[in-house]
Amino acid sequence: MAIRERQMEQITLTANGLTHPALKLGNGKKLALLVHGFPDSPATWAKLMPQLADQGYTCIAPYLRGYSELNTPREMLDNESATIQIADVAEDICGLVSASGFQNALLVGHDWGAISAYAAANLEPHKFSTVVTLSVPHLRVFLSNLWKNPAQLAASWYILFFQLRFDIPEARIERDSFDFIETLWSKWSPGALLDQAALDAVKKIFSDKQILHNALAYYRGLLTPPFADLVKYNRSRELSFADVTVPLLTLTGSADGCILPEMFEGQHTACGPDFTLRILPQVGHFLTMESDTRIAAEIFKFTNNLAEAKHG
Repeated sequence: MAIRERQMEQITLTANGLTHPALKLGNGKKLALLVHGFPDSPATWAKLMPQLADQGYTCIAPYLRGYSELNTPREMLDNESATIQIADVAEDICGLVSASGFQNALLVGHDWGAISAYAAANLEPHKFSTVVTLSVPHLRVFLSNLWKNPAQLAASWYILFFQLRFDIPEARIERDSFDFIETLWSKWSPGALLDQAALDAVKKIFSDKQILHNALAYYRGLLTPPFADLVKYNRSRELSFADVTVPLLTLTGSADGCILPEMFEGQHTACGPDFTLRILPQVGHFLTMESDTRIAAEIFKFTNNLAEAKHG
């Protein structure tokens, strides 16, 4: 039976003091760890995972920290103003590699998963043979481009909106059967026929008010230092802003309405020599749902080139 015909397993892995639910497909000798973003879930990888598994990967797609009741940190339950810091998510990712029984992994991250992937690669670079980031540039590059791009400032309005407290953004997102989420998807991937099952999975996750609050805590943690742990906030910035030395493939879409293609200008300045940037024509923000075959092909081309260069 071809791997693409098999159903994914629901598994849990313990890492960094939390129990992380995940989707798993394949039993290959290599690990592909796929990390989703916002507003999304592991279901976003449903089309890509079989293609990776067919090439000998064990594919594991975890729920981001706080996207499940199981991996919601205690401080998120005890403190309404608590935020989620990228340093913690990077530690989750590194811990998941070990918990999966592998020494290293191909790490693929989309959106917040991409931000976390940059940080994880800087935290424990030996755990990642290759890093693939989708739709979001290195944070240092993003910020350097942001202030000279009014269109991106306008497109990023939601980040400021999510800073509001007293559950104001949460209430707006929940209204009218989560039409806010559908609007973001349609604007960020204009004209694309996105996966209804993946959209329904996101709505189901966010129907839990605590998980929706957790998801917005990523944005609040980006701009608001946690008063109780400035060390962790500074560590998050350090990991996110440092140059990535691990081989890095960055893919984005020319039609992305969330992060504009111009925001990737200078991406090479934050990377090592093994770096490739591809801007895919007529593709929006949700690359894996719009162009999964192209994404897989780009990954295989990049990793094969690395292997050929290594073996002369």
